[in-house]
Amino acid sequence: MSRLVAVDTSTALGTVALFDGGELVATREQRVSNAHGESLLPLIDALFAEVGWKPRDVARWAVGIGPGSFTGTRIGVSTVKGIALATGAEVVGVDSFDALVFGVAGELLVPLIEAGKSEVFFRIGGGPPGHAPLATLPERIREQANDLAPKALFLGLPSASLVGVAARLDPPHDVPRATSIGRIAMLRGPSDLDALEPFYVRPPEITMPKPRPTAG
Repeated sequence: MSRLVAVDTSTALGTVALFDGGELVATREQRVSNAHGESLLPLIDALFAEVGWKPRDVARWAVGIGPGSFTGTRIGVSTVKGIALATGAEVVGVDSFDALVFGVAGELLVPLIEAGKSEVFFRIGGGPPGHAPLATLPERIREQANDLAPKALFLGLPSASLVGVAARLDPPHDVPRATSIGRIAMLRGPSDLDALEPFYVRPPEITMPKPRPTAG
């Protein structure tokens, strides 16, 4: 198996992981406050310098496509697409839900991603993704999977957010990380480079129509 680089910028934690022959070679992470626009390429460059790689040495790039931060995810996807276009490498997109639950066993897994405004992005088992106030999730689970509701295992947010629930919060099940995205990408075929886009469960606010001012 050839070299693979995985990237995730869907949260405030930017992560990069390098794999060679299916084995993890190196990983690096960095918390940012600028949605990764100024930090992602230096993070990749530093890790490449550490192991002696160049972009053209990489046969496949994997990238987290969200949901999560609209801007952060867009930066990660566009950066990886640009590198792949320049080098001819394959790309694989992996969503945040799959990254959080990778390697976890359970009858009903509920990955959660911070969505802002006291809401979360969620997926209940293999159901469709959604977004809702965190406090409403127990009721949503009962509606969608009543028999399994007591066995729900939450991943991705602090346990204090939902008191009394079963949760896996240890890395890499706390936020989407490049290590999980890379391992998932090894099990999948390549994505279409032109069609690869961020995964938005709801439209970005910038695309939402603004309310018209009312006359005074």
